Amino acid sequence: MNRLDMRARYFMDGYGKRILVVDEDAGRRALLKVQLEQEGYAVQTACDAVTGAEEMRKRHFEAVIADGRMPEFNGHKFAAVCRLAWHDTPVILLSGDLIYVPGQADAVDEAVMLMSVLHTVTQLASAKHGPIPRA
Repeated sequence: MNRLDMRARYFMDGYGKRILVVDEDAGRRALLKVQLEQEGYAVQTACDAVTGAEEMRKRHFEAVIADGRMPEFNGHKFAAVCRLAWHDTPVILLSGDLIYVPGQADAVDEAVMLMSVLHTVTQLASAKHGPIPRA
């Protein structure tokens, strides 16, 4: 299956699903927000792990995407806290830039891989718990 077929397969699967993006890099946060919204996800962002945890206390998210290398309260610690407090919410840790640059197939493959993983974890969570009431 080529990249365009994979993208089409997951297009709009995110419709109505809330995703939290936690990253201290404003540019990467904005890029992920745009990419995810293009796939139909409702995206909330947070600039650090503390703000991310506050957002998670306010509302339910189907998944969280966090930078694995945040300073001070890094992504791994954030994921551990999430696992304890919100054990049913999948956390995906990123360790690099997912920037689409024409002519660079690796960047596109990384973005497609993220969408594939996100699709899988949100589908599994939905199947496990059924419809979740919105806050």
